[in-house]
Amino acid sequence: MPELRLGRLGAITRIAGWFVVFYTIATLGLGATIYVIGERALREQLDDRILTESDYLVQVYRYGGMDSLRDTLQRRDDRGVNTLGYLLTNHAGQRIGGELTTDHPPIGWAQIEFSDQDGTRNVARSLTVRLTDDSNLTVAMELASERALRRTTGHLLLAGLGTTLLGGIAGGVWLTRAIRVRLKAINATAQGIISGDMSLRMPVPQPDDEFGQLSATLNTMLDRNSALIENLRQVSSGIAHDLRTPLAKVRQRLERMIVLAPQDGLLSDEVERAIAEIDGALSLFSALLRIAEVEAGALRQYFRAFDLGEVVANVCESYMAVAEDSAKSLTCELTAGVEVLGDGELVSQALVNLLENAIRYTPPGSSIRVALSHDRDRAVLSVTDDGPGIPADQHDLLTQRFARGDQSRASPGYGLGLNLARAVAEVHGGQLRLTDAKPGLRVDFEIPARAAA
Repeated sequence: MPELRLGRLGAITRIAGWFVVFYTIATLGLGATIYVIGERALREQLDDRILTESDYLVQVYRYGGMDSLRDTLQRRDDRGVNTLGYLLTNHAGQRIGGELTTDHPPIGWAQIEFSDQDGTRNVARSLTVRLTDDSNLTVAMELASERALRRTTGHLLLAGLGTTLLGGIAGGVWLTRAIRVRLKAINATAQGIISGDMSLRMPVPQPDDEFGQLSATLNTMLDRNSALIENLRQVSSGIAHDLRTPLAKVRQRLERMIVLAPQDGLLSDEVERAIAEIDGALSLFSALLRIAEVEAGALRQYFRAFDLGEVVANVCESYMAVAEDSAKSLTCELTAGVEVLGDGELVSQALVNLLENAIRYTPPGSSIRVALSHDRDRAVLSVTDDGPGIPADQHDLLTQRFARGDQSRASPGYGLGLNLARAVAEVHGGQLRLTDAKPGLRVDFEIPARAAA
């Protein structure tokens, strides 16, 4: 199982990122809606005031005539009320009332420019109506206050959007860290279980939330699997153990038969073959018991620090002659000072299995190379041959119990060598990898070095 890498853009970060994006879009949409609604309400309020004033002045004209209208406009201008401006022109477009300085505005609603007393050009909202004598009455209101209010509203919305965005980012970061902490604890427990410690269980700090329910479900599943595995291990170990005793007794009786039977007869040959078959079965049962013992993890309590190079050197020295007798060459390249924490006898047995496979399944004249290297915090023990190799699609299959390749069907063995080597690697917190050596096969036995352990 790969580690939970906090530096990479993982699923949690993407979820938090999308959360911030949607949060920001929603806030921006809400702010834009408020801005548009506010501007529309302000414009309607402005238009209502202009329309009310224009209707009042039309009524003054209707009941008092043009002179009354001009007097009313004069009083309004003399009063110094400059939020509203007035312009009264005759049918020829000449000013006859009001002080609004602007070009001839069109009939109806319009946005016009007018000049202040100091010559400054400003923008206003205007309504121009035509009176019964073809004169035009214009009522306008400056938009400076509206624009100032619009700018203030825009600044407030931007400030609110920035605050909301920062809050969303902070919430996303907090959410990401909270989820990662929970997932990291689950991931670390899962890695420990994969390494062989079946007693580990998922942490459940808060049983009522979703993570707590998931952890409780996983723990229930692990308890069930552990019970099934332990039951299967006990059954297989019990069968292997119980069968060893009667087979050993049968072997003893066959040995007595050899003593009693004629030495050169067919009976003696058949008895010897039967003894050899029984020895193979006893060897199989011993291997099964050994694998079960390794997979159970009980041997970890006897782990100690030892020099892996020394163990490898002893095994290589022992198998030099075996390789020569099979017309094959064996070379060893060792890195000194590679210390590991574990069981030296188990590692030695795993290497013996790898070497026996390499010697057994390669043709005469083949070269076998054993190399021990130290890569960061890992010790890598590799066995490489230049034989026919194994198809890549069978690499994982051959590490399983009783699995054998097509080319080894006619050869003696039970398909337990690589399985035992893999079990030894995993109980040490490592792994066994098969790769194509082009030509031949390379098997890497990789376990943690002493510093990592």
